[in-house]
Amino acid sequence: MLKKLLFPLVAVFMLASCATPPTTIDVSPTISLPQQDPGLMGVTVSINGADQRKDQALAKVTRDNQLVTLTPSRDLRFLLQEVLEKQMTARGYMIGPNSPVDLQIIVNQLYADVSQGSVRYNIATKADIVIIATAKNGNKMTKNYRSSYNVEGAFQATNKNIANAVNSVLTDTIADMAQDTSVHDFIKQNAR
Repeated sequence: MLKKLLFPLVAVFMLASCATPPTTIDVSPTISLPQQDPGLMGVTVSINGADQRKDQALAKVTRDNQLVTLTPSRDLRFLLQEVLEKQMTARGYMIGPNSPVDLQIIVNQLYADVSQGSVRYNIATKADIVIIATAKNGNKMTKNYRSSYNVEGAFQATNKNIANAVNSVLTDTIADMAQDTSVHDFIKQNAR
């Protein structure tokens, strides 16, 4: 009886030890929201997102002499579209079609460059996000938000280390978007 239980249990543990770590990075930045503008009266904006990165990888690392490609847990264009919708709603805008100003949020770059040796690793993360505001009257505005973040640690970089670096650079970029009023000012000037 004991052999019947023990053998499958040992087999499960042996297989579990051979399992490879997941190849997704949990992308969950902290979302900063701006102050509400009480002067907005029923202004609607439309928002869509785009991912224009050449490579969909967030990072590429060498593990057990193999190059492993790490991808985001969420579609970045939808994540950033959701962030911008929350920020615009917090300012007092309504989100919907047929608006006087269309906003597009574009991910140009989001990547963690991971270098690791036998005793240390370095993660250099960069984000480049653009918001393009296009008014129905023909006026257009482009605003870039860029951020970078570096971190070092002992031994090998884990998925969690890389996720923390990616989330940190995204959180900084989102905070810049919340504090910046240039897109908000453009909408107020062109929504009439």
